[in-house]
Amino acid sequence: MIIENARILTFDSRNRVLDCGSVEVRDDGSIGEVCGTRPALSLSKGALACADSGEKFDARGRLLMPALINCHTHLYSTLARGISLPGTPPKNFPEILKKLWWRLDRALSQQDIYYSALVGVMDSARCGVGTLVDHHSSPSAVSGSLDVIERAFREVGLRGVLCYETTDRNGPRNAQQGIDENVRFIERARKSDGLVNASFGLHASFTLGDRTLRRSVEANESLQAGFHVHVSEDRSDNEDARRKHGKSPVRRLHEVGVLDDRALAAHCIHVSGADITALARHQINVVHNPQSNCNNAVGAARVLEMVKAGVLVGLGSDGYSPRMWDEFKTAFHVQKMRAGDPRVAYAEAYALALLNNRTIARKVWNLDIGRIEAGARADLVLYDYFPPTPLTSDNIFGHALFGIAHAPVDSLVVNGRFVIRDRQFVSVDERAVAEKATACTRQLWRRF
Repeated sequence: MIIENARILTFDSRNRVLDCGSVEVRDDGSIGEVCGTRPALSLSKGALACADSGEKFDARGRLLMPALINCHTHLYSTLARGISLPGTPPKNFPEILKKLWWRLDRALSQQDIYYSALVGVMDSARCGVGTLVDHHSSPSAVSGSLDVIERAFREVGLRGVLCYETTDRNGPRNAQQGIDENVRFIERARKSDGLVNASFGLHASFTLGDRTLRRSVEANESLQAGFHVHVSEDRSDNEDARRKHGKSPVRRLHEVGVLDDRALAAHCIHVSGADITALARHQINVVHNPQSNCNNAVGAARVLEMVKAGVLVGLGSDGYSPRMWDEFKTAFHVQKMRAGDPRVAYAEAYALALLNNRTIARKVWNLDIGRIEAGARADLVLYDYFPPTPLTSDNIFGHALFGIAHAPVDSLVVNGRFVIRDRQFVSVDERAVAEKATACTRQLWRRF
């Protein structure tokens, strides 16, 4: 397939902006030649066959760029939209967990898991996201839960990285079930086509005893999958670790073998200077989730300090929203407010949203996404954005913040296949899914 007549932001090694270009999408789902002028590409043999058979897509001058990546989300939260909580509203983060999320995840059935994932994946696709790194929990339906989520990803066509949230909060038997589900799915994912990958999921230091942590590390020893874990999201996580173990969550999780260069440490809000130094020294990957952090009033991560120290910080939504552009804008504004300085956070917010997530994907799962360049995977998004001012490699930030972030998604391609084409899903009926999800949610809320 050839996508032609597009304005292209390549985010490649030269960070090119092509005012009118074409991209070759090979049959194997990779990118071939990228051409910056109107004449036809010098096509490979496979692409010539596509061209001869009419396999061309006219972008009609729209903006083409790499599909976005969400490095930390919770698809199981999707069906909580509009839910009412009985009693007094939760006044802090531990109460939010107990009154909402830990009640919701215990009520999930396999049907709920499926529709929650399906709707969440479709919502993300509508927002130009091609890859989701999901952190799942369903204590009443652990075994096979990740297969159900994988089914939703494959039906829509998005790329995913899945894990199960191992925790001691539901007892030792349930903790072992979480370990087993992670091991089983990691082994399964490594035998598949690579569209859906896996990490080893853990909840957080304050819900994990030493025994379960040791068992998780031992179970993962031969697999060498990266751990995906919440770290210092709230002060209560730090207070628990100091009280029980005499050290910070970062130090505890690193010493036991959880935090290393393949791990995803979500949040890292209440980290000390020593913690930041450790994160940088051990090349631990941090995922910032600014909108969720604001909503839960847990604080603002020290992103500027972490980046300055050499920590690789990516961007996620924590299940709060499928709109990664909103996370980008919130990260930018919160860091300005935190520093009290209007001059800061430009480079950092740009890197979080458009560069670092792809670096994490390459480093942890060997996924070559997030760039339009020969050999990379063809994960592409086409926006209805026609810049009213000059667009160059030097001013992408301004266009992203004030223009692209608000533009509708016309089409989305993942692994060389259309997920959305001309604003319509290719493989799923959006209205039918919404109706079935609504019926499913009514039963879930009654159990909740």
